[in-house]
Amino acid sequence: MLDELLHNQVSVYLIIEWGLIFFISSAAIPVNTSLQGILTDKLIAFVNTQLMQKSKTIKGLNLFENSDFYDNLQLVSSEASWRPVNLIVFGISMFRELITVISMMVLLARYNFWIAIILLLAIIPQSLVSYRIQQDSFETMVTRSPDARKIQYYSEALLTAKDAKEVRLFGMFDFFINAYTSVYKGMHARMKNVRLKQMWISLGFLAISVILSIASLIWMIMVIQQGKVSTGGFLVFISSLTATSSSVYAFIENSSLLYDTLLYMQKYFDFMHITEKNDYSGSLPFPSEINNISYNNVSFQYPGQQDFALKHITFKVKVGERIAIVGENGSGKSTLIKLLMRFYDPQQGMITLNNTKISQFDINAYREKFGAVFQDYSKFYLPIGESIGLGNPQQIHNKQRIITAMKDGGFFESFVNKKMELNTMLGKQFTEGIDLSGGQWQKVAISRAFMANSSILVLDEPTASLDPRSEFEIYQSFIKMTKNKTVFFITHRLSAVKLADKVLVLKNGEIVGFAPHNILMAENKYYADLYNLQAKSFQQG
Repeated sequence: MLDELLHNQVSVYLIIEWGLIFFISSAAIPVNTSLQGILTDKLIAFVNTQLMQKSKTIKGLNLFENSDFYDNLQLVSSEASWRPVNLIVFGISMFRELITVISMMVLLARYNFWIAIILLLAIIPQSLVSYRIQQDSFETMVTRSPDARKIQYYSEALLTAKDAKEVRLFGMFDFFINAYTSVYKGMHARMKNVRLKQMWISLGFLAISVILSIASLIWMIMVIQQGKVSTGGFLVFISSLTATSSSVYAFIENSSLLYDTLLYMQKYFDFMHITEKNDYSGSLPFPSEINNISYNNVSFQYPGQQDFALKHITFKVKVGERIAIVGENGSGKSTLIKLLMRFYDPQQGMITLNNTKISQFDINAYREKFGAVFQDYSKFYLPIGESIGLGNPQQIHNKQRIITAMKDGGFFESFVNKKMELNTMLGKQFTEGIDLSGGQWQKVAISRAFMANSSILVLDEPTASLDPRSEFEIYQSFIKMTKNKTVFFITHRLSAVKLADKVLVLKNGEIVGFAPHNILMAENKYYADLYNLQAKSFQQG
């Protein structure tokens, strides 16, 4: 076109063609931005949904005892909101730059084939080095994952309501800030070295690229002086050379960043294929009637621990019996229940239901028959109806069932007095959300347990946060609701054991007594001492 302008010969079709090309290239920007945004949103949602679906497949708690699992989980989940986006961003950018590089190479080859080849060959070592540095950077990030979890914890300790009272009462701010700073400096130093290395190598290759471009320019000037190329050709060559250099650099940068994203995706897929050691392949349906539950010489050791939490546990429970489990802290009470619900499997012995090993039952059908209130019960920051209704997801919209569960769980009085509704949001984190006292939260958890259509009820310190009046009411409801159900309840309040048919006494992971309360009081000195010691403290109080 430039040569035609110089000779006053401009084609209308050429102008129209240029206008169309200009419009298409300009329109590509907003179209690309919109499509990229839509695909990004879908990809982020897909990745996070897949992570949640993976969590659904993890039936036990063994993996949550593994620090490597937490490191991988932290890496995968914390970057799931932006890493997948890079697949689109850098993928599209790399493809666009590749087209530009090829186009410019073709133009340069029209003037000198060897210039195009030399510039093309220069890409290879630069790309390989960039990929290697990017891999080093990613591996450094992976190895610092434990430190990343630490600084996240230090930050959350000061920025969330969970620890706000003790942090302020004991003046813990400086400790956590200094701990955060110390760990961060170590992380930053390692990454700084990698990034400086990346910068110097990039500058070195850039210098080589500049030298090649200058040499190409000198050659072009010599050719023009010989009259072999027109002025328009010179401008095209210069533009192509400049575009090639910038596009090559952008292509290498985008492709190395895409490679970094692919390394993350490899970690993501590795995480998605993590398997549990426990076998959850059982397929037997849950029996229509429960006759007995038996522990047969069961021993269990937590992952990474040297001592056994439970040793040679053997006892049998008949259908409809209420079993109180007592013992000092660390005696294995909660562990005993976790094995029954198959959060873990014992290393020795077995647990049977109706003389069938519980691992042979379909795990989902098996757990559907359990209702539970855990010592470390969950606080679901959801509307009240959903927070309680989750105890039986199939009945989550059954308002009457939820109201009945609240009455049985002791929460209904607070619900009425505070003029709450089923859609009242729990948790100050949300607009118009309300917070509850410790006792009220526990009543919500108990109500949730009463939602379940359970044959077996497990209560781990169910009244630990309740006042005496609420505790009495809960136990009265407990007696009514557990008729014909098999119940295991862990308690430190030994006055509650009189509600049980039998009391299982644990000490240092072993059974030291299993009989009705009155028999244990007469024949088991350890149990009698525990009971009398607590009774004496109440009398003195």
